[in-house]
Amino acid sequence: MSDVNDDRERPTLVLLPAMLCDDELYRPQIERLRDLVEPMTLTVAESTMAEAATEVLRRAPPRFLLAGTSYGGSLALEVVALAPARVLGLWLTGCNPGSHRDPAAARRRNHWVQSGKFEAVVEELASTITCDQGPHALDAVNSFRSMAQQAGPDVFVRQNTALLGRVDRRPDLARIACPTLLVWGREDRLAAPQHGADMGGLIPGARLFVLDGCGHLPTLEQPDVTVALAREWLGLISTQAPRAGRERR
Repeated sequence: MSDVNDDRERPTLVLLPAMLCDDELYRPQIERLRDLVEPMTLTVAESTMAEAATEVLRRAPPRFLLAGTSYGGSLALEVVALAPARVLGLWLTGCNPGSHRDPAAARRRNHWVQSGKFEAVVEELASTITCDQGPHALDAVNSFRSMAQQAGPDVFVRQNTALLGRVDRRPDLARIACPTLLVWGREDRLAAPQHGADMGGLIPGARLFVLDGCGHLPTLEQPDVTVALAREWLGLISTQAPRAGRERR
């Protein structure tokens, strides 16, 4: 992948975490992809998606690979819409490319947090964020709780407000030209796998993988599988010969 960066070092993989999350969301991938990429986790909390995307582009190198989960996936779509030539590959998980599906619930959560009920909101999210039967579900939930406490209520309100006002990016999907990997948990209760299927049908050459026994956080719930899929995606980018169509597991 020496063509990605002018200095011919490993290309940078910018990782955009889910809401209230940080680099721990991608710890298995960071540790096991370093031979192929230079990971850069950017935790961004601005009041609009446009401002958040501008911050990502300010901090990222001139050209980079991009991955995003949930809130981070919506932010990744905003980034690639604003600067498509800078993004050499796209990896999305558990995000909705359309407008917010439940604005009333989002506003309610903001109100709760601003009223001092941040812990209640964290527990509400934690109760639905993983597949209960998954082998790593408990560890994933505990990691989420820990990351949320580190982030705190102000980060939640800014990120949630940005999600609430996001632009519908579905009309832009057909213009995404970089190799795109879509990884979804079949039991995702926050962003249904249909969102991945819809994007897979609109992004040229996108490859969709739906993982059984997995919820909203595949990087933590099924780290071995997500690392393998990411390595395959990176290999396709390195050869500049991505295979078209969608595949499922």
